[in-house]
Amino acid sequence: MHKATFLEGRIQLNIQPAGPILIKAGETGGADPTLPDMEFVRSLGRVYIPGSSLKGVIRAQCERICRSLDGPSRYDIARQRRLSNDFIPPLADNPLLDRSCYQEYQRDGDDMRFSCGIYFEELRNEERDLAQNTAVIYRRSSLVSQIFGHTSLASRVRFADAYPVGEITIEERNGVAIDRIYGSVAHGPFNYETVVAGSFQTQITFKNLTLAQLALLGLALRDLAEGRIGIGFGKSRGLGRVNIRFDGLRIYYPTCEVTNNTLHLLNGTTVAPANRLVGLGALCLDQRFQAYGLPPAEVDQVDLPAGLAYQPDQFLGVLLQANGHDQVIAVWQACMPAWRWEIGL
Repeated sequence: MHKATFLEGRIQLNIQPAGPILIKAGETGGADPTLPDMEFVRSLGRVYIPGSSLKGVIRAQCERICRSLDGPSRYDIARQRRLSNDFIPPLADNPLLDRSCYQEYQRDGDDMRFSCGIYFEELRNEERDLAQNTAVIYRRSSLVSQIFGHTSLASRVRFADAYPVGEITIEERNGVAIDRIYGSVAHGPFNYETVVAGSFQTQITFKNLTLAQLALLGLALRDLAEGRIGIGFGKSRGLGRVNIRFDGLRIYYPTCEVTNNTLHLLNGTTVAPANRLVGLGALCLDQRFQAYGLPPAEVDQVDLPAGLAYQPDQFLGVLLQANGHDQVIAVWQACMPAWRWEIGL
């Protein structure tokens, strides 16, 4: 499945500081006394927000959302749906789990004792053929790792660097480190530069996502846009809050076409009515994809938001284009039923 493309998309967004933000450069200050102790990261002399910083924040928030909603009831529902005694992974694993304290995962819903990377390394030592089976790797990975990847599975979401559009306002600020025992100054004063105004433009690309995975990505982006989480340095000091405006969302289905108000694969297999938004589970109808444990086709499709419709691509396939912030939000909202099904609600 991972060697084929059934759907791919691009989210275009604009990031604006809602206060001071600082993404620290690796080497700052140095021997030059005119430079601040902490500089904003730069490329060719311009400040920018690295895609890795965005990805880390969004992935961490996805894990936080999943841990808040996961539990024994979700595991019981997942086992009933799987109709087998197969391994049921948590929605999110523990990225800080150390191999020395790793224990065999007992399928009891305790995601703090599970890490996809460690699990598949251990499985590779015990059952090498099973650990190299891509369907097993995907099916036994946590939901968040299915999106963002781990050491045995590539990420299916990519975050581009966010570069400034127009003028950027930079301020230099001063700070000190407080001794937590005596309440006095431990280090400092030191100075750091922050971006307080301007606009950064970037894009997020993805491929082969289910609607539930797309909904989870939208929930994390919503939390970043609403200031529930921040980016960069000093989030506990009031730094890192941003506003986000979605400029567009494009989803391309290279293996589909629309005829007689029906969306179907190029081989003639019917997928759904043309007024339905479909995810990976609704597209992988062939028998060979059942081992991946994808959602049923009837679950991985929802009604398209008002004003959206599939358009034929100029070469092959069909695409769906949402323009502007409100239409992109409407797509996220439309995916919520698939997300509720995924978490057992």
